[in-house]
Amino acid sequence: MDNAKICVVSGRYPATKFESYINHKAYCDRHGYGYVHCNWPTGASVPYFNKIRYLKAYVGYFDYLFWIDDDAFFMDMEKSLDFLWPVSGQFLSICGSPDFKDIRTVVSSGQFLLRCDNVGKCFLDAVENADPAAIAAWWHDGLGFFSNGDQDAMVYVIKTNHRFQGVAIHDYRQFNSRIENLKNGEDLFILHLTGPEATKRAALKRAQALLSRPPSLLPREVEKALGVRRQRYRFVPTMVKKLVRSARKRLSSAQ
Repeated sequence: MDNAKICVVSGRYPATKFESYINHKAYCDRHGYGYVHCNWPTGASVPYFNKIRYLKAYVGYFDYLFWIDDDAFFMDMEKSLDFLWPVSGQFLSICGSPDFKDIRTVVSSGQFLLRCDNVGKCFLDAVENADPAAIAAWWHDGLGFFSNGDQDAMVYVIKTNHRFQGVAIHDYRQFNSRIENLKNGEDLFILHLTGPEATKRAALKRAQALLSRPPSLLPREVEKALGVRRQRYRFVPTMVKKLVRSARKRLSSAQ
């Protein structure tokens, strides 16, 4: 959107172990967006709500904020966020959950675009201040998986407060694709790794193998332009790595 101040925000506390921040920065540089990577404690009793407090720290400085989880990666560097701008009367663009998963949710709070107007600011306040006990008591099976986090609070606020009805829910493939979509050969805008830590790590390795890319999932020429430094053999098969290490040890002992 011309002349709009746009910022992509991401991060977590404790600090992420993924190199998504390299990926996010490269994407934002390509499109002229601001980028903030957050890795500090906020005092939130539930870690999920660090996200909401990170957004509240910057909502007054931009026209739009795009949140992307630390385990999500931009795959199409050329595609802008223009298609997500909320139309008149809307303040939030967000994805539904994948249609092939056993676990379903009304929305996925992993990625969303927020208009930083008064409604958007009040929405963040309402989500942060929503009573967990009231949410749990109100929840029913038709709403899908209950995560006891910010996602449930968002659903609760959207469903129970008429002021926050201006929400555009997109198909998950728009900006919340999963490793299964990549395996199927689909063109992805954003790849979101989900599940337990081990599952996400395995999915990242699978994505690297499929794309022949480093842990940032950026093309190597893009990383090179950013000045990212890596060991040259890091992305070759494990057996080759072992052979290289073994050769180095033999050379070292021979000296």
